[in-house]
Amino acid sequence: LNGSGAERVKSYKDRRIVDGTPSLLWDLGGWETRYPGLDEPPYSNADLIHAVTPDAKILAILRNPTDRLYSEYIYFWKGSKMRNEVRSPQTFHMDVRRETTKFNRCLESNSLRNCCYSSGYSLRLRVALGVYICYIRDFLEVFGDNFLVLTINEYHSNPINTLTKIFDHIGIYKPNTEEWQLRIETSETLNENVDTKEEVGEMLDETRELLNQFYGPHNSELAVFLKDSQYLFA
Repeated sequence: LNGSGAERVKSYKDRRIVDGTPSLLWDLGGWETRYPGLDEPPYSNADLIHAVTPDAKILAILRNPTDRLYSEYIYFWKGSKMRNEVRSPQTFHMDVRRETTKFNRCLESNSLRNCCYSSGYSLRLRVALGVYICYIRDFLEVFGDNFLVLTINEYHSNPINTLTKIFDHIGIYKPNTEEWQLRIETSETLNENVDTKEEVGEMLDETRELLNQFYGPHNSELAVFLKDSQYLFA
């Protein structure tokens, strides 16, 4: 890192600079154009981050991929509503059938990395983002112990223990238990999508079953890879 801004950052010995961009885990859009003769990307974002900041500490907090997909669908519903685009549990189901079929067909003739990082999928419904094993494996191969993977369920069930893991991983000061408890109890939950979800409606049971079947094998592979059954998201 160079420049006056970088020098100021270096002077903050006891501070940590944080970037919370989720797409850094998966977004390699356009790699096919840059490397037209290759079957899959020759690098990942992990390689790019490591080249610039090799000592970076990476944290990924994963959510049940079925729930994540519907939450994202609802989150972006307000924008689609302004475009007079209909979103409902029924249209979500149709989109799920189309996109999961398309992804599985890709796997018939391509590698998992090719299909996960492909730019040819609908931005309306990004099913590949929930195939966590593809991205987690790439980051762990580059960062090793500097890469920590957790689930959102861990935080909800034991927030203090989970925050302790995160603070230890990053290497920063941990408040005392009473201070943490107060902050957790008084903090505001962001991006709950409650009002929008009530307007759109709950996911159909048949859609949940379809997505669970789609993500199931990939979740199983992730659980074996991380040696932890919680990543089955069962």
